[in-house]
Amino acid sequence: MVTTRAPAHFASSIAKWPTAPAPPATSTVSGPEKASLAEQAGADRVVNYRDKDAIGQVKAFAPVADRVVEVALGANLALDLAVAGPSTVVVSYAADGADPVLPVRACMTANVTLRFVLLYGVPTPALDAAVADIGAALTAGALTELPVNRFPLGEIAAAHEAAEGGAVGKVIVIP
Repeated sequence: MVTTRAPAHFASSIAKWPTAPAPPATSTVSGPEKASLAEQAGADRVVNYRDKDAIGQVKAFAPVADRVVEVALGANLALDLAVAGPSTVVVSYAADGADPVLPVRACMTANVTLRFVLLYGVPTPALDAAVADIGAALTAGALTELPVNRFPLGEIAAAHEAAEGGAVGKVIVIP
């Protein structure tokens, strides 16, 4: 099972392509609009991580996650560890707020691998392979679009408010 967070929209699509049969993919989201996007992206199961029984919902679908694509490690690590097994890899590619405090004992007990990805540190051959794979997925129509919220330059304050307010999709300012 691959578990993704809503901002990791494309991870749901990539998890389902091109493997056949594809592993089940669960996406955790914060609300109905993001749930719809996750379903469109190919998630087999969508769970609102704010639900009190989110862990149970994820585990009922697939007891152990193989991979977790994480955008908010500090906020979501407890859920990640709850659905993890000894071979789970949690990949974090973004940070929210201050550096999270890692519960070392819980990570050791879960025996997970934490992997941090910063684009600038990825070796060139891996970037080239990713570009080729994503290009092939785009050509095959395997990736779905995110909504785009466009603002003219004169409304840059509104664009900023939309981004801070958690606008679903991308916020773009047009000069």
